[in-house]
Amino acid sequence: MNIVGIITFLSLSLLLTSLLLIYSKLQHQTPGKLAAIIVFFLLNAVPLVYIVYTEQSMNYASNSFSLGSAFMIVWLITAVIMFIGILFRSRSGNEDPYY
Repeated sequence: MNIVGIITFLSLSLLLTSLLLIYSKLQHQTPGKLAAIIVFFLLNAVPLVYIVYTEQSMNYASNSFSLGSAFMIVWLITAVIMFIGILFRSRSGNEDPYY
């Protein structure tokens, strides 16, 4: 596995962790909300994985503008979601055993 694959895996892992952090602090954890989080994750993951796959399968040099743009979008979404998750964690009361 090359460095782009490792960065993709780490980026998507951080995105999933951020989403699960938000899900863990929801008041009512229903299967519908979990399904919505999974769908949101897939909507962000599939385009990135597709672009990485097409960039890796090309036999010629490209400018990798689409690859950089895809990573930037996923990283921005991850940063916003992580910030929201940290806000949820900090606003929780003493009922959280991991606080």
